[in-house]
Amino acid sequence: MVSTGISYAYKLLSMRDYFKDELYEKIEKKFGKLEAEKAVLEMEQAGYLDDERTACNYIRAKLKSGYGPYYISNKLYLKGCNKDISFIEDVADKENIDMTEYIIKYSKRYIKKGSDDPYKDYVKCINFLKNKGYSPSVVMQIIKKEDFE
Repeated sequence: MVSTGISYAYKLLSMRDYFKDELYEKIEKKFGKLEAEKAVLEMEQAGYLDDERTACNYIRAKLKSGYGPYYISNKLYLKGCNKDISFIEDVADKENIDMTEYIIKYSKRYIKKGSDDPYKDYVKCINFLKNKGYSPSVVMQIIKKEDFE
């Protein structure tokens, strides 16, 4: 007979991929530690849990949504998967996702030629992109202030 923790794990994994720690916490809240350990072990042995694959899928989705590497790295850490910026950049290279395009796209929203205060627009743009997870120094290298004045 299949335990309730294992059937719950199957149900959760049928909806989306989970990281190992994320799945463990979700099952533990509902059924306790023993059930969570059994369920996670069963899912790992069956090949349904793969943190590396899940991380790559998550990174790809977030990059295509316009998020930067620092935002993604922070979110992965909160989900129990510790991937550094270089790993995220490798995934972007492998998937042919150009983060520079997103930086330029978002900068065009904020920085308008002929604006009353281009410096203020420039600062707003950098702050927005920083909150999206891009490094301000990288943003400043890509967006040249004089290009928008």
